Amino acid sequence: MNFYDIFMYPLERIHLHPMRKKLIPNAIDRVLEIGAGTGVNFKYYEAEKIESIVVLDKEENKEAKKNRLNNMELLVGDATDLPFEDNSFDTVVETLLLCSVDKEDEVLREIYRVLKPNGLFIHIDHGLPENNVSKKVFNTIAPLWHSITRSCRINKEYKSLFKKAGFVTIEEVKRGGGVLYGGISRKC
Repeated sequence: MNFYDIFMYPLERIHLHPMRKKLIPNAIDRVLEIGAGTGVNFKYYEAEKIESIVVLDKEENKEAKKNRLNNMELLVGDATDLPFEDNSFDTVVETLLLCSVDKEDEVLREIYRVLKPNGLFIHIDHGLPENNVSKKVFNTIAPLWHSITRSCRINKEYKSLFKKAGFVTIEEVKRGGGVLYGGISRKC
């Protein structure tokens, strides 16, 4: 187990595991997973529903390679410029990626572009809590947290970004007072 997985273990056990267990098995046919990291999602896919999985990450990841599935192709690339034709995938999955990109609107535009009509976008992200007092705390510590992690932004709001990108939410899952937000959206 690597440092990231050890660090994330409590959050994974309490909140992320139930979200992944509920959402990831909805992936069907041709799947693209963006930013798979160590491959923690891989065990949640239901093989009988999947034709193939393409995993795109910003750099080669030995943990993901070690955990890969049989029908999986691992690629290195940029989420703001996906190297696939329009309407290529039935499902796109991203978990805990949008907090670490500067241009999340471009990433969402690319996801929308490569999804087939009526395709599924399965996502889990973290951001601002629902409680106003907690929001103020998150907004206050966000710059410090970003400088410590060098990428993670804890004060993003995703729901409006998904809608702006053209997705229609068909299922929502929230945990931790809304800090963790996940769901299934559809390209219409």
